[in-house]
Amino acid sequence: MKILIPQHVRTSGKANPYLFLLMRELHKLNKITEIQHGYGWLYEPGLWDIIHLHWPEYLVKSQLTDMTRIDLLQEKHFKKVTDSIEQKKSQGAKIVLTVHNEKPHEDKGGIFDSFYDQIYDLADGFIHLGTFSEKKLHEVYPKAKEKSHFVIPHGDYNYFPSDMKRSECRQKLNIDEDQKLLLAFGAIRSKEELELGINAFNNSSVENSIFLVAGSLPHPYRSELDHYITRKKLYTNVLNKRIKVHEKVVAPEEVQIYLKATDLLFLPRLDTLNSGNIALGFTFGKVVTGPGYGVIGEILNETGNPVFDPANLESVSEGIEKGFELSEEGHGIKNKEYANHQMNWKNIAQKTVQSYKSL
Repeated sequence: MKILIPQHVRTSGKANPYLFLLMRELHKLNKITEIQHGYGWLYEPGLWDIIHLHWPEYLVKSQLTDMTRIDLLQEKHFKKVTDSIEQKKSQGAKIVLTVHNEKPHEDKGGIFDSFYDQIYDLADGFIHLGTFSEKKLHEVYPKAKEKSHFVIPHGDYNYFPSDMKRSECRQKLNIDEDQKLLLAFGAIRSKEELELGINAFNNSSVENSIFLVAGSLPHPYRSELDHYITRKKLYTNVLNKRIKVHEKVVAPEEVQIYLKATDLLFLPRLDTLNSGNIALGFTFGKVVTGPGYGVIGEILNETGNPVFDPANLESVSEGIEKGFELSEEGHGIKNKEYANHQMNWKNIAQKTVQSYKSL
C-alpha cells in the first residue's frame, strides 16, 4: 500500500512527535510499500491507496505565510484542499481521518465548521482514539453512521528521554523532596483553563503541595491587553509561593524533568475531546486527573484515575486530592503498565494498517 499523510512531520520528533512515531512504526510493516508526508504532496500528481488526514485545518492554514492569521483565509484556500482530495478519490485513494478534535481549538468564530463537514463527507473511514469519539461524531455528523469506524488508542511517549533520577529532576525545578507536586503540562489555551487549576488547587486541602504550570499560555505578548486579562488570577496569587509558572515551550529533552519530578498530572480542560497528556503521564508512570468528558474521561475512568466536573470547583479539588492519594498508593505503576500494553506503537501501527486494508 502507498500511504500519504499530508501533514508537516518533523522527522526529528521535535514538538509533539505523535505523527513521527506513527510513521516510524508504519515504515516497519511489510504491507506498506511507500509512505510520504508533507502538505504539498496533496497537490502533486501521484496515485495513493490511502490518504490519512490529521487536523484538517492545517491543510488550509499551511497555504498562509503566517499560519496564525486565520483571519486572512478565503474560500479559495478551503476549495483548494477539497478539490484536491476529491481528485485523489476519483483516482482510487481512500480517505481516512483520525478524529483528534471536535473542532480546531483556536477556531472561536466557526471558520472551519463548514470545511470540517466537507472533510467528513469526503472521508471513507474514521479512526477514533476512544469509543466516545465515535458516538460524538454520530451526533454532530449523522451521516457518519454510513461509514467505517475504527477505535485505535493514542500511542505512548517512550520516545522522550527517561534517564534522570526523580531527585535530580526536582533539584532542577527547585522542588523539595517532601513536597507534593501537581503539574499542568503543555499548552494552556484560555483564561478559564488557567484559572480552573489555580482556583481548584487553592481550594484543595493537600498539605505541603506545589502547583506548577509548565508550558505556553495564551496571549504571550505584554503589548496585548489580553495578556494581562488572561493572567489576572496569576497576578492576584503572585505572593503565593505554592503556585509556580514556567511559561515556555518545553524542549523534548526537558520533558522528563517535569514528568519525573511530579506526583500528579492535572489536565485543566473544559470540554476537550482528547489529550495526549494522558499517554504522556501514563508513559512516565504518573497518576492523571482530568475532566470526565470525552475520550479523556473515558480513559481515566477505565484506568481508575480520578475525573472531575470542570464546572464544579469542589469536584476539581476533590480530583486533585484523590489523585495525590492514588499517587501515594502507587497507582502510577498501573498506568505505566497500561501504557506499555494498550498504547504500544507497534500494536497501534498494526491496527492502523488493518483499518487501511478494510477500506
